[in-house]
Amino acid sequence: MESIWQNSTKAPSFPKLQGNAKTDVLIIGGGIVGILTAYFLKQSGVDCMLVEKRRICSGTTGYTTAKITFQHGLNYQKLLKSEGLETAQKFLHANRLAFAKYAELCREIHCDYQRKPNYVYSVQDRNAPEQELSALARIGYEPVFCEHLPLPFPTAGAVMFPDQAQFHPLKFLYAIATHLPIYENTFVREMRENQAITDGGNITAKAVIVATHFPFLNKHGSYFLKLYQHRSYVLALDHAQNVQGMYVDACKTGLSFRNYGEYLLLGGGGHRTGKRAAAGRSCGVPHGSIIPPPGNGVIGQPRTA
Repeated sequence: MESIWQNSTKAPSFPKLQGNAKTDVLIIGGGIVGILTAYFLKQSGVDCMLVEKRRICSGTTGYTTAKITFQHGLNYQKLLKSEGLETAQKFLHANRLAFAKYAELCREIHCDYQRKPNYVYSVQDRNAPEQELSALARIGYEPVFCEHLPLPFPTAGAVMFPDQAQFHPLKFLYAIATHLPIYENTFVREMRENQAITDGGNITAKAVIVATHFPFLNKHGSYFLKLYQHRSYVLALDHAQNVQGMYVDACKTGLSFRNYGEYLLLGGGGHRTGKRAAAGRSCGVPHGSIIPPPGNGVIGQPRTA
């Protein structure tokens, strides 16, 4: 099943690796991380190549809600408490630089880039967004506290970052990928020192960047024992209201909202893959609050978050 992004733009095609190859930097994984890594390396004159086991942007990147923001939940208060003021300030600064770089790139690419406010709301706990507001003031950023949101259920409060952005991720990435040295359907089965082993040939590289959703190398860190898949879902609903912004619940099992064209993208239902989601609404959203309006739910998509 295709996502709304995959259904509304044509993917470029790249060859499969046939034969051995050499490069200074090998990037494994053709999502947004891998493609942007290859792009910036090429911009800096570094010899590199990217391999993807299927088609580029066919994993998590193809199913994202596509928000560009330096507001990631109510995390600044946690960062301030655990890492201190200087680190929290550096984190915010780095995120703002990345946000500005996205804006610069999107000016040159037709990718439905729009500036929108971003809201992190809480359904029951007013104290949490108020604490985030205080933490951000200490760090040096002034967000806005909002009590009333255009959502179909009451909220206790929200932290709003003005002038954030949303875009069409595949229009953006397909344009960037066009002139990059990319090989699709090239599955790296094994790493042997500085060689990547694929069915089509071996790639010798001075450095390797693993940009897969999960690290596939199990020799270091034992990440396969520590990580697990988490899945949530997005519905694209037509004839729905325009919520005039981007919204996400501070609660991990809450709901996400944003518009794209005539559709309202409604995300939620997050759960650990292979485990049954908790019965009923969580995070205090009352039963019956989320009722799709007349029209169709278009392209109900699973996505891995």
